[in-house]
Amino acid sequence: MAISLRRFHFTTISDLLFVEIMIAIAVSLLNPIWSLYFYEFLGNKSLVGLFSSLLSIVALISFFIFTPVIQKFSEKKIYLYGLIAGIILLNLISFNSNFYLFIILITVYMMTGVLRVESFGIMYRDSSKTKYLGKNEGLIYTISNVGWIVGSFLVIFLLKIYNLNKIFLVSAMFFLLALIVFSFYKGKPHKKVEENINLWSNFKGFFKKRELRRLYFSSFGTALWLGTIFVYMPLYIVESGHSRSAVGTFVFIFLLPHLIQYFIGRQSDKVGTKLFMNLGYLIIGVFTLLTFFAKDLSLLIFLLFLANFGVSMILPTKEIHFFKSITKKEEEKYYGVYLTYNEVGLLLGKLIPALLLFVLPLRTIFLIIGALMLVFYFFSMSLKHT
Repeated sequence: MAISLRRFHFTTISDLLFVEIMIAIAVSLLNPIWSLYFYEFLGNKSLVGLFSSLLSIVALISFFIFTPVIQKFSEKKIYLYGLIAGIILLNLISFNSNFYLFIILITVYMMTGVLRVESFGIMYRDSSKTKYLGKNEGLIYTISNVGWIVGSFLVIFLLKIYNLNKIFLVSAMFFLLALIVFSFYKGKPHKKVEENINLWSNFKGFFKKRELRRLYFSSFGTALWLGTIFVYMPLYIVESGHSRSAVGTFVFIFLLPHLIQYFIGRQSDKVGTKLFMNLGYLIIGVFTLLTFFAKDLSLLIFLLFLANFGVSMILPTKEIHFFKSITKKEEEKYYGVYLTYNEVGLLLGKLIPALLLFVLPLRTIFLIIGALMLVFYFFSMSLKHT
């Protein structure tokens, strides 16, 4: 039975909060180890970045081709089947040792992950009142990050006693818990779309809207930054002579600033979203640039920790800005298009360093990424106040 969180103005979506924390733990167990797992097969940092970039392209294409699925079918059913697929695929990956089969499994996993993200976002938004949107978005991001922190804390110990394959099994267990909790969710009835769905029309309609266009380019900077950090920092830490469990410690510390997102979302209801997006990119840019001068690994991690406060200001507010810039009727048409910002950012965050690493050391890449964040600061300055 769902717990009613009345003080947060939640009744029908309390189940979604519990589902989100289970999935956040499951995903956070895997995020620090993906690059290490790829490295076992590929044996080269640049190849790891290029392979990760290909997976981002798969996810990017999936957001476009799955839009008709989201428009035609119940988000609840889509999410349910996405959870089941995640459980099966993670179990198969855990027992697999063939790289070519792994490519197939991880590709399908990425595609079902897209369906889960898109369907969950719409279910959550449809169950939230507009006047509490900032608070609700801030809460779901905070809940998610609590899960990420718990998962990264667990992975510190799991990496000491298990090999990488076993971690996929543990992640699948949390997917199963999410599936059990999700069975209690009472979603709103979904009205089938009768008109013809035109992917190209959705794409054009989204980018014709000036504010959505500006928001799109203002959004993918955080994904670019996170893509770089989560792919290359684990490799850098291990290369510096530290154990794999140190990667979990880094992610645990790194994610702590994200706990402020409930406060950020709540304040955005009062002062708007633009202020937080502007300030966020400024903080990310300045502290990432400073990492270039950090000779000590501990200092570098501390600077990235401070930069992550900027990310925490942007993550909930960009989503709030999107939903406040469209009508309810436009959600299913444009949400999938909007979410491609994440894969575009992750793709660039993996691909740019992968190419630069052929000729430059990793420290120089932080300098370049930091400068790019200041470019996104100027993009965000063009947004309207919401």
